[in-house]
Amino acid sequence: MVIEAYAQQFRKDFTRFLELRAKELIPGGRMVVSLAGRDSDVITPKFSHLWEFIAQNLSIMVLEGVIDKAKFDSFYLPVYEPSDKELREIIQDEGSFSITEMQVNEPPSGPDSALVVPSRFVNVIRAVFEPIIVLHFGQVMDEFVRTLERRWSLEGSLQDEHARNPRTTVAVSLRKA
Repeated sequence: MVIEAYAQQFRKDFTRFLELRAKELIPGGRMVVSLAGRDSDVITPKFSHLWEFIAQNLSIMVLEGVIDKAKFDSFYLPVYEPSDKELREIIQDEGSFSITEMQVNEPPSGPDSALVVPSRFVNVIRAVFEPIIVLHFGQVMDEFVRTLERRWSLEGSLQDEHARNPRTTVAVSLRKA
């Protein structure tokens, strides 16, 4: 039920995103969209460890007095990772763009994966989450990244989990009709 609500909200938001981008582009204009996704229509909790890790990191920052508990309690991180099939359906239903190419990219996994290296992992997290964290908590990103990297370095189980379940991205090249 919750996953269905997330899927419906993603469809609504991504449709609106496409409508607004269509107003900005001339006919024949091109756009590339890359986002976290999943490689099948089956929704699994295999990535929940990452969201739990981020929440735990913010909780530590509350205990250390870096962020306000009330702000932490009101923080909500809505994350939905669509499949390539879902993206294709949304793009086709919205109708402003044709798909030139779509790729599902499974990053390298295993202990030698670049994202298992703490500094690389936290740089990716920073790139993805900095806008929403700064908007909600203020200028705490440097401390967030330091805490994240310290914990990532110390907790081998997190690295093992991430190595077993790498993040999938879906990239789609679009042409305005």
